[in-house]
Amino acid sequence: MKSITLALGGGGTKGFAHIGVIRQLEREGYQIKAIAGTSAGGIVGALYAFGYPIEKISEFAHQLKYSEMFHRAPNDPPSLLGLGGLYKNLKSLLGSATFNDLKIKFAVVSVDTRSGEQVIIDQGSLVDAVQATTAVPGIFPAKKINNMNLVDGGVLDPVPVTTAKWLYSDAPVVAVSLIPPMEKWTETQKLEIPPYMPIPKFLFDQLNQLRLGQAMHVFIDSMEIMVNVVADLRLKLDKPDVIIQPKVHQYTMFDKVDIDQMIQIGEEAVKEKREELNALFGIFNRFTRWMKVTKKPGRLISDPESSPSGRE
Repeated sequence: MKSITLALGGGGTKGFAHIGVIRQLEREGYQIKAIAGTSAGGIVGALYAFGYPIEKISEFAHQLKYSEMFHRAPNDPPSLLGLGGLYKNLKSLLGSATFNDLKIKFAVVSVDTRSGEQVIIDQGSLVDAVQATTAVPGIFPAKKINNMNLVDGGVLDPVPVTTAKWLYSDAPVVAVSLIPPMEKWTETQKLEIPPYMPIPKFLFDQLNQLRLGQAMHVFIDSMEIMVNVVADLRLKLDKPDVIIQPKVHQYTMFDKVDIDQMIQIGEEAVKEKREELNALFGIFNRFTRWMKVTKKPGRLISDPESSPSGRE
């Protein structure tokens, strides 16, 4: 079997495409040795690294109810929405599992808003780790761990290539980006709060008529542009061995998507990269990977508070 490491990027409900990517990689004989995940990539990665077969993860996705997924939990910190329904479903599969229970290497990326550091979570509770990496700033509640205020890793690293390399440097890194390529940015849909969200419609209608509501739309649109730019730059700098980009640019992170369609889009994206994937295992590419020096991509969750970021 051909071994690879995956870097799974964020993208909200577009993240269901990750299921199709993994399914097709398995069909084509690739063995996934490690996964680094950001946001939605952290959810799929956690379930797969725990040992659930891809069909079980697909079943989990089909059972999610949009009307319940975004409810706030009673003790959530301030945020516009919550992910209480999602975390409840995750706990039903992962329970109190920790990183020690995993079948393959796995880590998620988050950001500490207090220090501005990227934080790599590779120990402790799996559900807590997923909560940290999915905490879209201001929209979903931040997760407090070890005196850190952790939010979505996509703020600094939308597709965690460097973390994937650090996790398992002996295999090529395949990055799965749900951010559209630059030439498709003008075709992307603007982010809107969908009607299934647990917020009364009349409040949204009133807010949209106020200056504050209009300012929020400008802010959200600007944030989306910034994330696209950061993702594009990071992929160019971090240089994964292969970049897979499922064609999901027509969707936003909150869209109520067809799960089967998203999975199929992920499968097709892998098929389009067959030649590049097969070329990873030539002698020259193997030698090039062997010569590279791998460094820790950020602060580990276990590092003392005073530890400098980027220490090897």
